[in-house]
Amino acid sequence: MPVKEEAISTPEDQISGAGPAVHARKPGGMVRLLGLSGIAMALVLPIGIYPRFVQSQELERGHSQVMARLPVVSTAAPQAAPTQRTLTLPGSVEALQETGIYARADGYIKERFVDIGDRVHPGQTLASIETPEVDESVKEARALVLTQIATRAQMQANLDKARADLDSTVAELAQARATLIQRQSNESFAGVSDIRWKSLAQQGAVSSHDSDEKENAYKISKAETQAARDKIRSLQSQVVAARARVEAEAANLNVSHANIDAARARENRTGTQQAFNKIVAPFAGVITERNIDSGMLITAGSENSKQALYRVARVDTVKVFVDVPQYASSEIRVGQKVGVTLKEFPGRTFDGQVQRTSVALDSTARTLKTEIHIANKGLLLSPGMYVEAHFNLPRSGRAYLVPTNAVLTRADGPQVLVAQVSPNEAATVGKIDYRQVQLGDDLGRQIEIVAGLKSGERVVVNPSDALRSGDRVQIDQDGK
Repeated sequence: MPVKEEAISTPEDQISGAGPAVHARKPGGMVRLLGLSGIAMALVLPIGIYPRFVQSQELERGHSQVMARLPVVSTAAPQAAPTQRTLTLPGSVEALQETGIYARADGYIKERFVDIGDRVHPGQTLASIETPEVDESVKEARALVLTQIATRAQMQANLDKARADLDSTVAELAQARATLIQRQSNESFAGVSDIRWKSLAQQGAVSSHDSDEKENAYKISKAETQAARDKIRSLQSQVVAARARVEAEAANLNVSHANIDAARARENRTGTQQAFNKIVAPFAGVITERNIDSGMLITAGSENSKQALYRVARVDTVKVFVDVPQYASSEIRVGQKVGVTLKEFPGRTFDGQVQRTSVALDSTARTLKTEIHIANKGLLLSPGMYVEAHFNLPRSGRAYLVPTNAVLTRADGPQVLVAQVSPNEAATVGKIDYRQVQLGDDLGRQIEIVAGLKSGERVVVNPSDALRSGDRVQIDQDGK
């Protein structure tokens, strides 16, 4: 019998579980091809990647070297300043009114009624003065007034008599003028009679004796007429003299009136001086100073020459004077609210109000003197205290706050260094730009920049003098 040949299976066929050998040879060749291709790719792949890896390492090393050579700077982002700023200025408390009280009369302190710290009201008697000389002057002035009144009465009587004499003389003058008219009429009749009788005597109608009598009567009448004329002239002179006497007596009476007024003025003056024997308070306040004791000799004086007996201060309302700098002076308004604080009252703010300003600035300090009034309830504020006045002022424009050590003071004005990051550079690399700025308030650790900065920019903190505009720098990551 013929023997059948059996197919001999290879190991690959066993592994793959394939059928007869004639059908398994083709798959085995593909596997060997794939295996050879994988080995070849494994050998070629490192050859292509390695140069790229080396190049990347060199670039990184070069960048690190460049970064190592760039100066490192710290930066800070400017903060937007509040829309209102608080201006704090020092000041001292003063009494709303304070004055020294002086003596207006010489004498001795008879008694004092108040002492330091006492509260007084207007018109209250503070002390009394014994003034013997002033008292005697008052008596003398009163006596002089009475004397002048008596003198005036005498002058009035003299004036009345002078007027009566004038009236009598005027009446006599009128009578004399009437008599003159009568005498002139008699003279005229006597003259006519004399002529007629002389004519009759020449005709022999009458005797010469009768004619002589008529002539003698005529002469007597002429003499009487002349006497009447002389009397009129005398009375006219007397009238002129009487009128002059009336005017003189009237002037004397006016002088007596003036003397009485002067005597009464002296009486009033001495009476006023006598009223000064009481020292009174001019307004409500507190006695802050006393320089007298009972029995002390005092003299009248003023602030320029003598020591004050008392000092009185009104402290129910106090005032604070502060000097506002020029840059803030235009924002101060009368009636503006002001907060006042003291270290003696921590956590407490006293409400004040701007009462007035000097309007003009001090030419030396360039400051505006401002007066603030504060209602002193409980009299907690005393004159002489140191206070701080806080003004809330609106900002006229946008401002930024930067660290104080970011500002450089140069001959051409204040500057800051701005670190500008280029879009083509890494976020940690930038260029330096010197920026001219305008400063506002110095707040200690921070300072205001009112012009020269923009939003989003970063300024270099504590910059080195070696930095120049345009230098590339490495921005410290901690400074972001």
